[in-house]
Amino acid sequence: MNPGLVKKTTLLTFIALSTIAGSNAYASKLVTSAEYRALLPKTSNQYEIKLGSGSGLTVRYHCNIKDDGKGGYALDPAQCQSREIDFKKSYPNLVSIPIGQTQYSIEEHKLWAMAFAHAAMNSMVIMQYGLNKPNGTFNLSKPFGPNKESFGDYFMRNMGPNYYLSKGLQESSLGDDLQFDPNGNDGVLQVEYPGSAWSELQGIAQGGFPAVFASLDPKNVLDSNSGPARNILGSATTSAYYNGSATAINTGSLPWADPTKSTEKLPEFIQGAKDPNALAIMLSFMYNRGPYAAKDQPLKNDATFQQCQNTVDLPNNWNCFTKQNDFGTRYMRQIPDVSNQLFNSGKFYDTTLTRNDVTVYLYLLALKYGFYSSKEYNDIYNRAMTVFGTSNTISFKKDFGRIIETVFTTVPIKTFGETAAVDPSKKVPVTSTLDSGLYMSSKDQAGVVTFNDWLTIGKYAYLPKTGTTISAMKYNAIDCTADANAWFKNIANDTSSSPQQLTVGFANGKCTFKKEPFKNPPAETCKDGEWCPTKEYPTKCTTVKHKGYTYQNEWHANKGEEPTPAGSENWGVWRIQGSATSTCH
Repeated sequence: MNPGLVKKTTLLTFIALSTIAGSNAYASKLVTSAEYRALLPKTSNQYEIKLGSGSGLTVRYHCNIKDDGKGGYALDPAQCQSREIDFKKSYPNLVSIPIGQTQYSIEEHKLWAMAFAHAAMNSMVIMQYGLNKPNGTFNLSKPFGPNKESFGDYFMRNMGPNYYLSKGLQESSLGDDLQFDPNGNDGVLQVEYPGSAWSELQGIAQGGFPAVFASLDPKNVLDSNSGPARNILGSATTSAYYNGSATAINTGSLPWADPTKSTEKLPEFIQGAKDPNALAIMLSFMYNRGPYAAKDQPLKNDATFQQCQNTVDLPNNWNCFTKQNDFGTRYMRQIPDVSNQLFNSGKFYDTTLTRNDVTVYLYLLALKYGFYSSKEYNDIYNRAMTVFGTSNTISFKKDFGRIIETVFTTVPIKTFGETAAVDPSKKVPVTSTLDSGLYMSSKDQAGVVTFNDWLTIGKYAYLPKTGTTISAMKYNAIDCTADANAWFKNIANDTSSSPQQLTVGFANGKCTFKKEPFKNPPAETCKDGEWCPTKEYPTKCTTVKHKGYTYQNEWHANKGEEPTPAGSENWGVWRIQGSATSTCH
């Protein structure tokens, strides 16, 4: 049961399609309390958490599928596993957690419940406010789905805490299916590493959430055999970020995306879908198949988009999804089904939370796993304690949502593609003195591509010192790979206190290499209207001047793709304005 085999493949497709990796100017966003509350359900208690759990609540999961007699597939209730979902019964033991000089204890079932609740709200906030859309990702002023629900009601039914509980069941039977491995495993919600989904989150090809994940240790965050409550809080939180990343890739958030194409309109697709479970179906599909699968199937063109959006039974429209009886086909049916079983049960988890319980939750989230800094932890902690007022206890079901609100409104959230500050002591910065023509590709020890782009003046590739191989470096037709690796290893093994960078040039028919102290990338100095080697040009027919000619691009022009008369004549991305090969008239 390893859908990650699919995700590893789609990640490489993702890199090959983009051939872009680098820094960007995306910034953190501070979500206000009003913005946060605009996402919540329209109920008397917006903060109420409806997480299915209780004595006698049994769900069917890991079902096989059968022909439904109408040309489609349906879950086969006669071929399922069943499980009682009662956190208090399943996880009654105390977990001991040292925080500073103090030993804290918490009942394990509280950590499971808090993890699923946190993941739901984490994904909701990221998907709306963290994907670099100026007015938010979804249009909150309009209803969602065939039942005309508010965003909060629709989201909580589709991707609330029960969605993440359902995923934990389907991926690993809440961790029970995971064997012990001293090197760690992918966790209860199966976020694969090394490479794969974890690399996406670390920012491969200019996406993910590198400001969060660049410095995290996946075993520490995910491994189900070495942390409290199977590290469910780390696993569920990571899964929420992955859902945000997959959504962003189909929302026009990548810098080269064309927002007019159907492949970038996942939010509009979901909001107008006739299938009431469209959000859960699409996110489950992408979690299993990889984010680019949505572009290849239901979003691939305008006609398919419209047909699939207007389908009441989305998974059984074979113009939307490939018909095959496999794990992925079962997965995108099973996740919404179990989530609905839990949501509709009427049996919801509740318990009393103490100040110490909330302290443990915040400590694990911030300092054990590393999702927040020490200062951010202190700021969140101080505000979270005000939720208790003069009391020492609160209700999980009624009040824990207010604790989660303090997490997402006290400190800025990290946004899609936002990069963290580079630590040159752990990475080797590689740059060039050339305007164009120098190509480099690198991979990590798992064979996953970590850089695949052109190196130009002012552009840096930050390659981990450990496990990196430069798999290709070429200047036009000249291969410099062997020398590049030798120089890279020399710098990677340097133990001096002053961080060093590798600067690549070209002279006398060969690449030149220089080891020198790391210098912060210079500010861009391109003149308005002139082609700039450190800029991308995502908009077709952008006009630039270069070496006496005026050019327009036929499609997305990457950094370093220099306009030339020869390229214009030979169907390159840049065409001389008004030439016979140009379609920009």
